[in-house]
Amino acid sequence: MAVVEEPAGANWWNRLRTNTGFEPQVDEPQTLLGQLDEATTLSRMQRIYGFAICLGIGLAFGFLASLFLLLPVKFAILYTVSNIFSIGSTMFLMGPMKQLGKMFDKGRIVATCAYLASLGLTLWAALWLHNIVLTLVFLLVQFCALVWYCLSYIPYARQVATSMGRSFFGE
Repeated sequence: MAVVEEPAGANWWNRLRTNTGFEPQVDEPQTLLGQLDEATTLSRMQRIYGFAICLGIGLAFGFLASLFLLLPVKFAILYTVSNIFSIGSTMFLMGPMKQLGKMFDKGRIVATCAYLASLGLTLWAALWLHNIVLTLVFLLVQFCALVWYCLSYIPYARQVATSMGRSFFGE
């Protein structure tokens, strides 16, 4: 009988699904904080499902936002909610504390603060002030801050974007 070898990478889903490397190992009695951490720790599959669901909701809100492109207030609200769900989805993959730690690293803190402030200010201008011009300004700031934040995860991407911007605007 011939032995059939699986190609490299085959059955990756089963390996991913059965590997539960996120559960804490308990060797000694836990404190109340340790018990709380254990009760709120997600398995790898729960993290993947949480990521996929949040990302799907974020993409759905983003699609809905595109349908309201000519209605700036509705577009801004849907676009902002889409961004909140999309950023929230990555917290399932690495955990909220690690995600927040990375967001507030020395190289990202300005972009993160600008992005989070623009999320809040966009909703404030759209929902409370009902000011279309201010909503569009905060929406533009939100988009630019998100791009700058995302570029911080790619080595040298900010330097490339800065030099491209300088050459485009003739500096």
